[in-house]
Amino acid sequence: MKQFFDDILKTRLREHGLDPDAPSFLDDPRYGDFKNEKVICKYGSVTLDYYIRKEWFPVAASEGRRGRFDPQARWDGRPIEANDLIAEIRCETFYELAETPWDDERKYDDANIKNKLFGTSGLRENLKRRVGFDTAPYRKRQTFEEFQLLKILYRIEKHHRDKVNVTKLLGDLSLENVDRSILGETSVHGHVVTELLTEVHLAIEPQFPVIANQAIVDLTMAWNEKLLQIAAVTRMQLPKYIRIAELRRILDYATRLLDRLDEPQPVSDNRLLESFYLRVLQLKQIARTHDIDRVTSFVAGSKQTEELGKQEVQPIPFAPFVIADAAAFMRERMDAVAPLVYPGERITEKHRQFLLKQAAAVPELLELYNKQKIGFHPQALTPLFLISCLQEIALSHSLSEGDDEYAFKNEYYLADGKRHTLTSVLKQMTKQLNVEEAFQLVWTTKLERRIYTNQGLLDEYLLLLDIGSVCNRMIQKAMQVPDLGTMRIWNEFLLSQMIVNEFVPIVLAAGQFDHIVTNVTGLSCELRTMRLFSYFTSEAEAVAITKTIVREIESAMLRPLSGPDEPRLMRLRLFGEMYYLLAYSIDTARRKFVLRLFMPEASGEECALMAKAGLGKFVDGHERLTSR
Repeated sequence: MKQFFDDILKTRLREHGLDPDAPSFLDDPRYGDFKNEKVICKYGSVTLDYYIRKEWFPVAASEGRRGRFDPQARWDGRPIEANDLIAEIRCETFYELAETPWDDERKYDDANIKNKLFGTSGLRENLKRRVGFDTAPYRKRQTFEEFQLLKILYRIEKHHRDKVNVTKLLGDLSLENVDRSILGETSVHGHVVTELLTEVHLAIEPQFPVIANQAIVDLTMAWNEKLLQIAAVTRMQLPKYIRIAELRRILDYATRLLDRLDEPQPVSDNRLLESFYLRVLQLKQIARTHDIDRVTSFVAGSKQTEELGKQEVQPIPFAPFVIADAAAFMRERMDAVAPLVYPGERITEKHRQFLLKQAAAVPELLELYNKQKIGFHPQALTPLFLISCLQEIALSHSLSEGDDEYAFKNEYYLADGKRHTLTSVLKQMTKQLNVEEAFQLVWTTKLERRIYTNQGLLDEYLLLLDIGSVCNRMIQKAMQVPDLGTMRIWNEFLLSQMIVNEFVPIVLAAGQFDHIVTNVTGLSCELRTMRLFSYFTSEAEAVAITKTIVREIESAMLRPLSGPDEPRLMRLRLFGEMYYLLAYSIDTARRKFVLRLFMPEASGEECALMAKAGLGKFVDGHERLTSR
C-alpha cells in the first residue's frame, strides 16, 4: 500500500515538473501549492510535506539544508552556543542568496542575525511577549531544542514566499490563522501556521500531535456539550422569571469564579518543542473564542438587537416540520409569511419577488449555520428557520451606512481594515464563494438571535451569549499554559463548576436547601458553591440530602469553634458507594451557615496535582479529612 501511495505521489510531482528523487523540489514554489494537503498514514492525519520529508528524506530536509539545528537533526551531545546557530544561519543564507537578485549582505551579517534571534525585539523575546511562550524555563536542559525552534521561526520569516512576522501573526488572534483547507475553504494565514506546525512536528515524537490535537478536540466538545446543557434551561417548562433567574445564577457564579482563580502552573516536565506545538494549537482555539466574542459584542450590542427586544413577538403560524423545498414553501404560503418579514407594511409584488429569490438561498445558509454550530444538534430547514432567515436578510437590506449591523470589520494580521457590508457577504456565501469565517459567525449569530426572538426568548438568548463569553474566558484560562496535564486539570475543574441540573433549576434547589436549613437550625445560608444542588434530582432526593447535612450542622453547633471562619468538613455518601466532601463553616454571631466546597472524594495525589496546577484553594482541607 505504501509503495502504491508513493508511486501516485511521484507521478503527481512529475506532472508539476518536479523531480521526486531530488530533495531540492521541497523548496520549489510549485510544490508549495499543494504541500499542505492532508494525508492519512501511520503518523495519523499529517500534511503531504510531513509525510514526504519523514518517509523519503529522513536525514536532510533538502539540498543545502543539512544544518546541525534542522528540524530532523538530533543533538549529537557536543556543546552548543548561540554563535553556532548564528554561523549556521549565515552560511545557509549566503548559500541560498549569493548571486541571486535577492542577494543582500545584511541578510547574512552576524550582528543582524544575532539581533533577530536574541535581541530585545528578536524572535526569542517576541515569543514570550506576543505568543505567551517563554523558552527560559527550558533553556538550561534544552538549549538544542530552543535553537531548533528559533531557526524554524527565522526561516519562515526570512524565506517564506509570503513575507510574515510570524510571532505577530500568532499573537494577532483570528480565525484567519486557522487552516480550513480540509473543509474546501481558504483562510488568509492558515497555510503559514500549518507549515510552522509541520516543521515543528518533524522535530518531535510523531505521535505527540495526535495526542495534543485530540486533547483540544475533547476540550472543545466538552464545552459545546456544557453550553447545550445551559441552553436547555430556556426550554424548561417553567415560568420565564425562573429560567431568567437560573441563567443569571450561572452567569454570576461563573463571573465570580473567574475573579477567584489563580494563575495556572505547569505540572509536567515537558519538551520545549512539544510545548510550543501545543501552544500553537491552543492559540488556534483561543482565536475562535476571540472572534466569537467579537461577533457576540457586535450583534448583542447593536441597535437592531435593542429594537427587537421592544417589538411584540409574532408567533410562527406553522407547526414544526422539515421543509423539502424552500421556494415551493414560499410560493404556497407567501400570504402568511410576508407579513412576518414586513410587519405593518403593505405587501407588494416587489416584496414577494424578493422573498422568493432569497428563499432559494436559505439552504446554503442552513449549511453554513450547521457548520458553525458543529458539535451542537443539527438545525433542520423548518418554517421557524426559514422565516428567521428571511427576516434577517430583509433587515440587512433595509440598513444603510452608519447603522450598527450594516457592515462588519474583520481584524487579523495584515487585514485591510475595511468594513464589508453584510449583504455583500451574504451574496458571496449563497454563491458558495469563500468568505472569511468571522463573517460566517456574524450571520450565524444573527440567525440564532432571530430564532430565539421568534420564540419570545431574546432576553434569555442574550444571557446565553454572556454565559458563552464567560465560558470562552474559562477556555482561555485552561489553555494559558502549554502543558497537557495542566490544561486537562483546569478544564475538568472549570467544567465541574458550571453547574446545570436538567431536572430542577439550581436556583430552586438552592432555595429549597436554604429553606430547610433555616427552618431547622435558625441559620441563614451563604452558598459559595452550587455543585451540591446538581444532585437534587427530585424533591425526595433533595430532602434526604439536606436532612443529612442539617444533622451535621446541628452536631457541629454543639462543638466549640475557634472562630467564625474555621472550616469544617464532612464526608457524604450519595448514590450507593460514591463519596463526596463538603466543606462548611458556621458563624454563630451572624447566625450563618457557609457552604464553602463540595466535590467528589479524590486521592491525596489528585489533590496535590490540582494544587500544583494552581487550584490549591479549591481542594484546601481535603487531605485533612481523608487522612483521618
